[in-house]
Amino acid sequence: MEKSNGIKIGMIVATFSLLFCSSVIIQISFAEEIELKSVGKGNVSCQGGEEIKNVRINFIVSSDKGTSFAEWNIDHEKFGSTGGIITSIQASSESFSLKGFEAFDNICDNETPSDIKLSGHCGPGTVKLVSDNGNKGTFTSNVKCG
Repeated sequence: MEKSNGIKIGMIVATFSLLFCSSVIIQISFAEEIELKSVGKGNVSCQGGEEIKNVRINFIVSSDKGTSFAEWNIDHEKFGSTGGIITSIQASSESFSLKGFEAFDNICDNETPSDIKLSGHCGPGTVKLVSDNGNKGTFTSNVKCG
């Protein structure tokens, strides 16, 4: 029951964070239209060295005519979710580097908020997560960049 409440609290924090960060996210709309999205599977290493296997990552960045949406999330069947908002994008047709923050962490239970970076290549390959709170992840994914 505690994890369920933690997930609800995390989602509330993420929602309010999105509202407060909307001015930052609007900076993403530098392009007329941009889209990055992916779903993949992999492992997360927590700050204390514990490795959580079989987690699912998804992220989406979408900006069209001034309307922006950018978030990321990692889910685990037993531990719950970790996720947050993407505030900065560097992308080409070949690779991407996304920066943002982790608003909640129910997988490793590390301190949040924390700055994060997601990076990798477009198409099939590996997505890497690095968080200032010590979380690291590697995921096999097929990233759509367009």
